Amino acid sequence: MDISNLKRATDWFRVHSVRKIDDPSGQIDRRELVISLDQYPVDIGLGPNPRRPDPKSRVAKEIHTTLKDNGENFHLLNRGVTILAKNMEYDNKTERVRLHLDGSEEEQSHYGILDGGNTNEQINQWRADLSDETAAEQLQKRFINAQVLVPRVQLTSGVETLLNDIKEARNTSVQVKQKSLADAKHQYDLLKKVLANEKYYEAISWREGEQGSIDVLQIISLLMVFYPPFSEKAPDGEPNGAYGRPEKCLDAFLRISEDQGDHLDQWINFVPDMLRLFDTIQYSFPDLLGGRFGAVKEVRIWDEKKYEKGTKKYRKTPSKSAFFLQNMKYEYPAGWVYPMYAAFRLLLGNTQGALKWKRDPFEFWAQHGGELCSRYEPHLKQDGYETNKIARSAITYSAMREAVTGMYKDDLLTEAGITA
Repeated sequence: MDISNLKRATDWFRVHSVRKIDDPSGQIDRRELVISLDQYPVDIGLGPNPRRPDPKSRVAKEIHTTLKDNGENFHLLNRGVTILAKNMEYDNKTERVRLHLDGSEEEQSHYGILDGGNTNEQINQWRADLSDETAAEQLQKRFINAQVLVPRVQLTSGVETLLNDIKEARNTSVQVKQKSLADAKHQYDLLKKVLANEKYYEAISWREGEQGSIDVLQIISLLMVFYPPFSEKAPDGEPNGAYGRPEKCLDAFLRISEDQGDHLDQWINFVPDMLRLFDTIQYSFPDLLGGRFGAVKEVRIWDEKKYEKGTKKYRKTPSKSAFFLQNMKYEYPAGWVYPMYAAFRLLLGNTQGALKWKRDPFEFWAQHGGELCSRYEPHLKQDGYETNKIARSAITYSAMREAVTGMYKDDLLTEAGITA
């Protein structure tokens, strides 16, 4: 069918039901809608959602299958879409709604679908595939859940951070489902094999419901940071899209496992080194950074005596490193480690047809860790020690990658007896 004849985002459209939900924080007006697919607008933009739909992903394929085979229950089986709008009008006499989205080209990046881009894309694709003879009947039998969020204040950086957090949190159900399915399909088998002898192996949670303190999604995220195709597809060529987006990393891992299994297998063999490296950097970073690390607001300090005095800055027990559970004097966000950890991917590459460390990463960290931390500190300060900014800043990742590259080249020149 010609979907251009369906409702547009600027049109009034009927809803099956609408409900207002009060936000206790007073930050956002929230409306829950159920809309039949003959009324659901065809052209709602994806402005606030940086992840574009991937029609080849498992999620997209499952959505399309549900629409086709179990469409009348689609609204019960799919989470739907979350739409960020400037305003929403509702005419209770005609039970129609009109959304106010972007009013200018600049606003197109702020308003539209915040979460559910794959659902929106698959609905439009499914509608386009319908025959004209059956379209009307099929569309009226299928419904989508839509949550409309209208900020009560202007889109400041604080509100945008909240909306980003909402978007990331809404992906949890996908992560859980895919995580468990992957284990059932034995797609973690090689990971399990290479990690079997590690002391933290029994602490790994491979599927929903397991109580391990280490989530396999964390391991996969750290693997994707190192895996070249993951970064190469990023706008800035940096793996800054891995932190806080385990569903993106898991989907990439599963897709690549099918398409480039042997190639990915080579990198999986180095996962024990990767996790040990992350743990090593996390453990020693505060000492190598030096200065008044403990004075940073986001940092807490292990000091039982001061804790007993009721000071929130102190912990009664030590925090633990991510994998080897080393006692750490300082507790700080693990996201701070990501840009430095990611820079070490430059030391792992193909040498004479085999994947090898070009330089032992632990020796490199022991030799250059202090200088790397010194170069990293200005970025921490510039981002105000905000974890999401630090762990997702392409500029910071690039700076640390260039630092490791420069130090590695200097080492090679020194070994060759070449001095400046």
